[in-house]
Amino acid sequence: MHEPLFPSCHSLTRFVNGFFDGFYPHIPVVHIPTFKAEDCEPEIILAMAALGAQYRHEHRKAVILFYAAKATLQHNSHERERMELNNNVPSSAGQATYPETQSPGFENLPYRQLMREARCALYLIAFATWQSEPDIIRDAFNLQSFLARCVRECQLDEKEESLQQGLDWYSWVQQESDRRVKLFSFALLNLHSIAFATPPVILSDEVHLRLPCTCFEWIAPNKEKWSMVHKSGNAQQMLFQEALSHLLNGYHEPHLLNSQPVPSPLANYILLHALIQRIMLVQRAFNPCTDDDHTLLNRQKEAIRKALHAWTSQWQRAPESSLDPRNPNGPVTFTSTALLGVAYVRLAFNIGSYKILGSRDPQEIAERLRQMPRLPSGPHLLPAILHATHALSIPVKLGVNFVARSHAFVWSIQHSLCGLEFAIFLSKWLFCISGCQKTRPLDEPPY
Repeated sequence: MHEPLFPSCHSLTRFVNGFFDGFYPHIPVVHIPTFKAEDCEPEIILAMAALGAQYRHEHRKAVILFYAAKATLQHNSHERERMELNNNVPSSAGQATYPETQSPGFENLPYRQLMREARCALYLIAFATWQSEPDIIRDAFNLQSFLARCVRECQLDEKEESLQQGLDWYSWVQQESDRRVKLFSFALLNLHSIAFATPPVILSDEVHLRLPCTCFEWIAPNKEKWSMVHKSGNAQQMLFQEALSHLLNGYHEPHLLNSQPVPSPLANYILLHALIQRIMLVQRAFNPCTDDDHTLLNRQKEAIRKALHAWTSQWQRAPESSLDPRNPNGPVTFTSTALLGVAYVRLAFNIGSYKILGSRDPQEIAERLRQMPRLPSGPHLLPAILHATHALSIPVKLGVNFVARSHAFVWSIQHSLCGLEFAIFLSKWLFCISGCQKTRPLDEPPY
């Protein structure tokens, strides 16, 4: 049996370009103006190329690159751990932790090694999660704990001294890039929980980082233009916990939301993942055994509904926000609106508890859908119905086949997940409507 041929240098270049064309707009953790392929570690280039090959529709080569990146990552990780043991690195919990050094460029070597491993693991999980091969799928879940451990050891918080404004451009790029890897690790692992009904691997309570910067600051092509944007009053984003607290308490003091810095699209995206995680945890915590009349659950749901309303107002404030999937500032704002619909659907009906996609078997998925109960009636269904109907109307108007074949770069896998939940929810609602017609016409007032 012949060993698989490794892609040529020209193929690798094509695949890395595919990474930036297809994957990067949805998870912008690479700073393009300062990116140099020759400065990247082999495992990171291989992982980027694997994702890019998938977007170039060359699956066989993508799989080869995935396994090469994974093997290189595991080898380097084992070497790092071996060196730590030999050097007797102290640790209070059996694992070393590496705070961000304040020296320019964050040159603390163990910290930088862990951040590289975290970045590579993030890419590998993003690739493996949606594959059809069982072995690769298992790798996606096996890498969850590895990624979470890496970002935890690199610390999911930032001290005030690490947020200093006096950083030069390259040091700022390093700090912002690391911050984005950590925040998108939280978001991607949370997406696993949404799709497969698994417990969250990283809780929102653990995250104490500053939110990602604005698009204009991130894409500034040189130091001079970056400095102009960075020194402006709206450049500095809020801390994650502070911004989340404002959303959850904004209905008490609505004036506070408008007085805060204009949030970046990525900040809104990360905060929305935190709210969806909160919905899933609330539904796990309050069940009929602990909340017979659903009083506690309904109270929590109402607070989250108000937080989602505050989030929507905040999304509208960001100048980069758009419902256009081809928004020049990237598709993240468009994706966020789809996830907002999922948040309302999950508030109205706990679809996740049925673990629809857990098996990945079409027949079993269809059977689980068939066995799902009717929707619980009530006015709380209306926001979810409106969001689901609007979201599904867009690909229907454009043409589902057209979107599936030509919009892969701007309609991420997240839209497929959201669309599935919207379709399930609306189908269950239509069954309710058909049942209601037997007792009362649709145009008859409820009271």
